[in-house]
Amino acid sequence: MTTRLTSPKGAEMPIVRATASEYLLTGRAGRLQNRGSAVQAFLLPGTVYVLVPAAKQEATFEFTQETKDGIPLRFKGIVVYRITEPVAAAGQFDFAHGDGTSEISTLLTHVCLGELRHAVSHMSMVECIEGRKTALSAVVAAALDGLLAPAEGDGRGAWGITIEVAQVAQVFIVDPELRAQLEAEVRNDIRLRSDQSGVRSAEALELARLTSERRLQAERVANERNALKLELERVQAQVETEQERVNAETPMRLLKIAREAEVLREDLALRRLQGEVEALEVERRLLLPRAEQALRREILPLEQAPEIVAAAAQALHGTNLSIYGEGAELVGHLAPLMNVIAESVRRSTASPGAGPGRGSGTPA
Repeated sequence: MTTRLTSPKGAEMPIVRATASEYLLTGRAGRLQNRGSAVQAFLLPGTVYVLVPAAKQEATFEFTQETKDGIPLRFKGIVVYRITEPVAAAGQFDFAHGDGTSEISTLLTHVCLGELRHAVSHMSMVECIEGRKTALSAVVAAALDGLLAPAEGDGRGAWGITIEVAQVAQVFIVDPELRAQLEAEVRNDIRLRSDQSGVRSAEALELARLTSERRLQAERVANERNALKLELERVQAQVETEQERVNAETPMRLLKIAREAEVLREDLALRRLQGEVEALEVERRLLLPRAEQALRREILPLEQAPEIVAAAAQALHGTNLSIYGEGAELVGHLAPLMNVIAESVRRSTASPGAGPGRGSGTPA
């Protein structure tokens, strides 16, 4: 934007303003100067100026090229650049009377087209499609880097611009029938890969399940083995503890048993002694009754002898016994016995201990 002011002497002094997306370049006496962006400046007489765009610019290209296998492909690409050295760019392109950015875009697209046509002619269709973002974009970037490389001995870019994006955006198959066929093949291939992926996924899941089951089984066996080992150790510890307890208690138990046996022996001896004492006491208590009974047995015949003799005398008074035959010998044997009885009776009746009335009686 240019505004003209008139000095007191009548000289006109234009004022030039640059927006934030423009560089203001002024030139005087063959020297070009960058005033920057979003500035304004008074132009002295004999001073020229030019506004250079500072915003990002876009250059697109599109072309058709056959691959080395004879299949025509349609390519679309994009280049995004920005002027970073406005003085250098103003020296290469006309920003004062023409559209310098259009010139830059045209030159960039021509360079890209030339390099890409050469590269595509030596690549197959599959390589072009699969290498769109790698091989083909690398060809474009390499071509632009070589074009915009700084000149030898100059610290500025040759064109004063910086490439921010350079890539092949799309690749199309021109022939509809071929495109449909390839799309069908691609769909079939995708379906096949999907099926294979499903099979591999199922196999992987089954393998993972089997692996998990084996791992769980191994862990279960290991846990059971550890549990058995711990149980065995616990039982062994209990046995050892019980053995130690028995070993520790055995002397005390033996001593206790010995003491109990000694006590039992002493108690047995005491009981035996008590039994003997009780037996002697019983014997002592029975001694008098026994003596009285023995004396009674001895006295009883003496007490009853007179009555027996009297009864016999009365029964046999005036009787003569004569026994003949086989009984005579038996009576002969009884005769001494009868004599003894009669003598005993006589003595008992004639003893001094008898009363006054007991010496008399009827003779037998």
